[in-house]
Amino acid sequence: MKFIKAFLVWLLITPLAILNGGLRLFIIEPYLGEHIALPLSSIILSLLIFLLAFLLIPKIGSCKRNEYIAIGTMWFVLTNLFDLFITFLENGSISDFLKLFDVTTGSLWIVVIVVCFISPILVAKIRKII
Repeated sequence: MKFIKAFLVWLLITPLAILNGGLRLFIIEPYLGEHIALPLSSIILSLLIFLLAFLLIPKIGSCKRNEYIAIGTMWFVLTNLFDLFITFLENGSISDFLKLFDVTTGSLWIVVIVVCFISPILVAKIRKII
């Protein structure tokens, strides 16, 4: 049941990411340009993911340390699979997907992925659940 709850929490990341993308495209980018909007958007989404985890990880129930690591791994894998799916849906390739991780383009997507991975265990430690 814990992992189903953790999956449901992960599902909430999707609308956050979509809203964040809209914020970037329609508000931040027109005023600050893509070179600032792209990394800023990644930072905003990372903070939103951590906040979501901070609020909802305690609702998953009592877990052991390795279970929080497993939840983070699940979020990491699901997020990457979702992004890969979207890339293919937009007629992109694996190469296009891998460009998301190229920090030289201004993308800090790698930060978002790392935050997905570490948030469950970090929140559990901060909130003294483990």
